[in-house]
Amino acid sequence: MADDPALIFADNADRAGTHVLLIGIGDYPWLEDGSEYDPMEHEENAMGMGQLAAPSTSVRRLADWFLDHFVNEDRELASLSMILSEPQPSTYAHLRRTTPQCDLPRGSAAEVAEAAKQWIKRASKRRDNSVVIAFCGHGVHSGNPVLLCRDYGHNTENRFEGAIDFEQFRIALATRQPDTQLLLIDACRTPDLEADLLGQVAPGNPLLALKSLTERDNAPAVQSVHFATSLYTQAWGREDGASLFTEALLKALNGGAADNMSDWWVTTGRLHTVLNTYLQRLASSAGVIQRPAAQTQEFRLHKPKEIGVDLYVSCKEPAIWLEKIRIEALRKGNLAEKFDHLPPEDPAHPPPAECVMRLVNPSQNPADVLYDICARFDAQSQFADCSQQIIAYPPTVGCDLPVSKRQ
Repeated sequence: MADDPALIFADNADRAGTHVLLIGIGDYPWLEDGSEYDPMEHEENAMGMGQLAAPSTSVRRLADWFLDHFVNEDRELASLSMILSEPQPSTYAHLRRTTPQCDLPRGSAAEVAEAAKQWIKRASKRRDNSVVIAFCGHGVHSGNPVLLCRDYGHNTENRFEGAIDFEQFRIALATRQPDTQLLLIDACRTPDLEADLLGQVAPGNPLLALKSLTERDNAPAVQSVHFATSLYTQAWGREDGASLFTEALLKALNGGAADNMSDWWVTTGRLHTVLNTYLQRLASSAGVIQRPAAQTQEFRLHKPKEIGVDLYVSCKEPAIWLEKIRIEALRKGNLAEKFDHLPPEDPAHPPPAECVMRLVNPSQNPADVLYDICARFDAQSQFADCSQQIIAYPPTVGCDLPVSKRQ
């Protein structure tokens, strides 16, 4: 373990497991506003790209989720590694950490290649293992996806020396032993401005070499590849939070992508469908466009203990949102969730004509997914209290309140 500073958690039990590698690159010294950035020398290679805040939060939240919530009795969490590029050297603390606390690798191409080597070496001990790799950072499309490591642009004569050739990596990974492979790519896929000079050949480090498929009985691994955004478009993140893709992904993993046709497992096929549902809403509320893309093969990933469902409460009478309202979700007559809506400070700028609540079903039994959604107004309000019954199955459910005015 000492020779792998990226390793956070390892369970060396002799059983099938899930091996996770998380890569978050936010600090790019040779891009705009970076510590080594010189416009005269680096502006052309930077192509307008700068520093990112979301990868750090995104990767830390994903690490927390895998250590705290991941459930797969067939392939329990066997290892988790992390690379994190922040302005200062980073550490990560967790109660389940099994390795000594140390600075994490900061995401140079060489560090990513070394962490990937150790990760796939652990995972290749058994054919029935599963692997997960997630990347959050800058990316471009130059014939194929190219993911930018921390040292992108350091070599001004070969800017892609600090990059990953994702397609060649994906193909090589499919020749390795782990049977099921989930790849999560949270990066822009905008065209490289110099793609025409590169002959549509994707530059960068493939990280892994191809192996003969005879070592896998002449069949590649089952892969499910999920991109945060469609070809030639941008992926978005928050300056004070995670990326939109990570927000959608965590909602999906926390039950939104549970599939009733697969005994409520989160499956890779269902994951893409639900990511699209969540991302459309998140992107719309942020005033951007972002649609995920995927190359999916089906396998079971995670079975949540509880299933979360986003409830969107709306009303055909928009004036209700100018008043104080308590919205309650009752399950079996008991309060399950509540939301206190306050009137806007400036009535000329009313809030969106809906509110969002997160319902958590203790089970998917009929009695546990049936809710009464109640709207309670102040005594002096012109509107009467009302309620509507809903069935809360993932990923989302709507409730149009039947509001009427007091007589």
